[in-house]
Amino acid sequence: MKHKYIIGFLFTLAIGLSITGCKKSYLDEYNPAGRTAETYFNTPQGFEGLVQANYPNLRGIINYQSLYWLGTDIYSSYGINDINYVNLYTKAFNSADGGITNYYSQLYYAINIANTSLYWATQVQGENPTTLNYRIGEAKALRAFYYFLLAETYGGVPIITQPITAPTFNYVRPPEADVYTQIIKDLTDAIAVLPTTTPDAGRVTLGVAQHLLAKVYLTRAYKSYGGGNADFQKAVTMADAVIAGPYSLQPVFAKMFDPTVANFQANNEIIFAVQYSTNPLTNGAGNSLNQALLWDTQVVPPIGRSSLYGKPNFAAVPTPFLFSLYDKAKDSRYAATFWNVLYAQSATNGFAVGDTVVYYPNTSLTPAQIATKKYYTINPDQYRTSPFSGLTRSFPETKKFRELNVPYQDNGGFRNTYVFRLAETYLIDAEANLAMGNTGKALQLFNAIRARAAKPGLDPLTGVAYSTEMQVNTLTLDDILDERARELYGEELRWFELKRTGKLISRTLAHNDEAKASNSIDSHFLLRPIPQNAIDLNHGPLAQNPGY
Repeated sequence: MKHKYIIGFLFTLAIGLSITGCKKSYLDEYNPAGRTAETYFNTPQGFEGLVQANYPNLRGIINYQSLYWLGTDIYSSYGINDINYVNLYTKAFNSADGGITNYYSQLYYAINIANTSLYWATQVQGENPTTLNYRIGEAKALRAFYYFLLAETYGGVPIITQPITAPTFNYVRPPEADVYTQIIKDLTDAIAVLPTTTPDAGRVTLGVAQHLLAKVYLTRAYKSYGGGNADFQKAVTMADAVIAGPYSLQPVFAKMFDPTVANFQANNEIIFAVQYSTNPLTNGAGNSLNQALLWDTQVVPPIGRSSLYGKPNFAAVPTPFLFSLYDKAKDSRYAATFWNVLYAQSATNGFAVGDTVVYYPNTSLTPAQIATKKYYTINPDQYRTSPFSGLTRSFPETKKFRELNVPYQDNGGFRNTYVFRLAETYLIDAEANLAMGNTGKALQLFNAIRARAAKPGLDPLTGVAYSTEMQVNTLTLDDILDERARELYGEELRWFELKRTGKLISRTLAHNDEAKASNSIDSHFLLRPIPQNAIDLNHGPLAQNPGY
């Protein structure tokens, strides 16, 4: 998607949610066109540019990998003796944390742009009425998304629905339930006006709002102030509407992620994706998702700094538990997600280009078998160790988000980041049905995902189709979380999923070795701390979350 930027127009959201002014100086921008908000945003062209300005914010917001992944069952830190307090849940995780502060500020910055768009929707002259309603729906759906992330991260937060035009220091924290009321109102309003499809890739559509509202109702249903079965039913209704819409599960899981497949991201399983571009003028710093969930292969000389395997960002890595969840003989997603063989990229240390350098067998080899191999063999019970560097780990390298022709560097990627995908809608629907006791419907939805995930053909040991063998006839909430891990690895915001289901503490202690060793996680970590500088800058009381 190409975004229009307005020269001279900057929304500055200071920490503490206030704007401060300054006197005219040499830092002021030269504005030869004489455009101001009052003379530009009330025109169709200016208003369209303003609404488009909502979208670049998503690139940063969706990229807080440490906050979304660390300290969960399937993600941990690269170093096995790491002291990362987000992963370990120690007292060092406090209100001064930079990630928590930046996340809070960035979400409110995005909310302010949505609020400004909604204000100018009431002022613009000459805009097509249908288009105007679409733009209002986009802004409300995005605002709801941001408030959902805020509420699940911090609990009750200030609800701001008007543009910030003057310094404000008297914010209060309403109950979390009130934030949910605002989220549901915004999404309900958006659903009433959004189009089913759009010619502009990446814009919010009806399905985006419906999918998000299904997740919102599903999440609220578990809460003490939620509607229980009534909310679960509303989640089902919304998810069913998405499934009945213009989307469909793709026949082959791998083709949605394989950059060697032409137009691999242009498919109707994707409900919403953050857009990047091959055009450097609109791609900014580029996507860094290709750097996620990797170990550092540059320490292996025959591989080195390989553009094929990528440069890791060390934000998080998969736990050994994650790999144990796949039936590698039957589930196609394992081979679509991971490299189990790493090949030499240069001729050195006795290896020729293309030789196997590292091999991860699906089942463990014996020491005698390993001794016959020229290459390194790393068994499944060794993923938390590394023969290449001390106190780190080596595991099947993630290939799900690889880029083509991107150098060994930070950022620079141009593939889109999937935010909502129809497979998740199925699993939301299954979870809500299971909670209401509709096990038959839940199994039908759940098994649809597993059937698609199965390898093609027949199991040579049984003569039965893999797609049949992948079906299950019993279902629990843990089964759904396991399936989400296999299907949505690197896509879902795992911390939120475990929190929603009440499984964050138990599953993290069971499957994250570093968090287990720390043994520090307790219920107060179900909310993150309100940034201290937001509290300090507020003139009235802005309560901190308990335990911080």
